[in-house]
Amino acid sequence: MAKLLFQHSIAAVLVIASGSLAAAEVENEMSLSYGDGEHVQLSSRSQVKNWYITGYNNSQFVSTGESNDVDSWFFNGGYQHKLRNELSLFVEAGVNNQYDDIATRKGFNLSTGLNYQPLKSLSIQSKLVQVHQPKYDNTEHSLELSSTYHLLKNIDVKAVYQVEAQQDKETQQQVQFGLGYRF
Repeated sequence: MAKLLFQHSIAAVLVIASGSLAAAEVENEMSLSYGDGEHVQLSSRSQVKNWYITGYNNSQFVSTGESNDVDSWFFNGGYQHKLRNELSLFVEAGVNNQYDDIATRKGFNLSTGLNYQPLKSLSIQSKLVQVHQPKYDNTEHSLELSSTYHLLKNIDVKAVYQVEAQQDKETQQQVQFGLGYRF
């Protein structure tokens, strides 16, 4: 009898939790960015309270030395915790389109960082990222600093600086500027 009561209690908690999550406001954003004459980035983000899911292509930061590279697509889930009104800490993990097997962590990425938003129209983010690319038998570690400024209702100006370190390769630095359109 106690086991049955415990199972019903767990089921009731799950139903209440899923109901409150379903009633929570979902924020969706989709954007298209164009920068430096070569790269187009499509990204989407859905957020419920502090939890979010993102999907984006990241061709501009994947460098293999081959001229026929294919875009890398990332699908991440994460948690964002407000430290203060304008400062948030986030942790996220996910897979990319080179994902092979969770047991070997192929195509897996982890990242953490801080998001600072001093104004409603300005966002500054620092991010530490680790990406494993099995296709190239490579693990990338990078530090990324980015900022986004909302110029108009749906138009953003973006700037990104990234330092990337790969196994057995020299450290690379990249800077990108671009315009973004939010749908």
